[in-house]
Amino acid sequence: MTDPADPAPLDEMAAAAQRLGVEFDPQTARSWLVAVSTAEREQGWAQDAQTGTFGSHIALADFDAGDLDYFRRLAARVRLVRHPDVESAIAIAGSSAQGLIQLFPGDVDFFERVNVHAPTEAAARELLRRLVRESALRALAERDIVLAETNLGVYPWAATRQGVTYAEGDSILWTPDEVVAGVIAVQDADGQARQLNWDGVQAGLGWSYLGWIVADRAAGRIALVGLMLDATWEAPDGTITSLDGSIDSFIQEVYLEAEALPLFTKLVRQVDSQAAQVYISAMRGQVQHYTREEPSYCKATKRLYNLFRLTDELEAAAYLRELFDEPGAQLYQADGLLEAVYLAHDPASDIDRETVLRQLDYVMQVVTDAVDGPAELELLAALRGLRAKVRPDLSVGADWDAELRAVQTKCRALVNEYFRVRLYGLPRIAAFLESL
Repeated sequence: MTDPADPAPLDEMAAAAQRLGVEFDPQTARSWLVAVSTAEREQGWAQDAQTGTFGSHIALADFDAGDLDYFRRLAARVRLVRHPDVESAIAIAGSSAQGLIQLFPGDVDFFERVNVHAPTEAAARELLRRLVRESALRALAERDIVLAETNLGVYPWAATRQGVTYAEGDSILWTPDEVVAGVIAVQDADGQARQLNWDGVQAGLGWSYLGWIVADRAAGRIALVGLMLDATWEAPDGTITSLDGSIDSFIQEVYLEAEALPLFTKLVRQVDSQAAQVYISAMRGQVQHYTREEPSYCKATKRLYNLFRLTDELEAAAYLRELFDEPGAQLYQADGLLEAVYLAHDPASDIDRETVLRQLDYVMQVVTDAVDGPAELELLAALRGLRAKVRPDLSVGADWDAELRAVQTKCRALVNEYFRVRLYGLPRIAAFLESL
């Protein structure tokens, strides 16, 4: 068990931080250790009396209430459409919910618990399927929001789609055009042409997700926004059943609406006692994935932080907290910001040229703050070239996409190296990564 009064582990963190050029205040870290240790003992969830937000003690400890109005505005635009037979509780999640330490999140993640009242499970899935489609298509009628992708249902059999093979049970990704059409063309295992129909999928199974870009003209910013759904069916007798087989733990969410507390408490009573261990295993798996299989050391660092908080490696978590607000970490934003530009440059998006240009200006400022030397000059020159090619009608030249992707690749490589060096620079974290 972590002992916040023991100075030795923090001395180790401070020495590693100094060696790697990371600011680290042992006294601030010790105060955080005491607060988190207390939260661990209390367990369960808590509510902030001033804002009405609620969630786990640990999640609330990292949440920046200064962003609350912005998150509530965004939530209203991307949440599942309302229906009298559906209760919901929406939360901010991921790095966006850790604003006190993660100053440069790459996107904005929401998590919505959706409880469908219906006479049968089949009726609940049908209603959920209809509401997800209505929510996705809502962007076609609204200004400054663009649907990027939708996940709904799972493949009922092995299939090949545009050269990619999917196994039975894999989640189905729908492009915006496919959501509109309600059909995806695939080939089955025998190579025969077949179709997946929206109205035929088992809504709630697999990964239920909506991805958007949302523009804020006043701020001149475009954000990647994701909404994960965790759906349940409540039968007439009050029995609650998860539509994907398990009700998710509430470790990482900060709920935005006080009036959703009764639904939250009703649902979390159904959370399996092993949910925390499932979450820990998932974090370990993702750390391995982002350090071995698809290297992204920033994503790995975020998962390690969540993992170490829950496995009593609090000194290591305190060290990781210090990595997220360093100038080098700021470059993590650039990839997501540029992805939003890529999606917004389509004239059909209804996002105006000035907002796109201001987004590119912001990326240039990020690069200026985070990068030095030849790499900075190279990236700034490329970004200025991209900016110059955005015409009033938002059309761009044929080589624009490739140039933007090249800038993204360079930014990813730089931020990847920043986090890799600082993870392996702390012996206890290096040993953990080698043990995976």
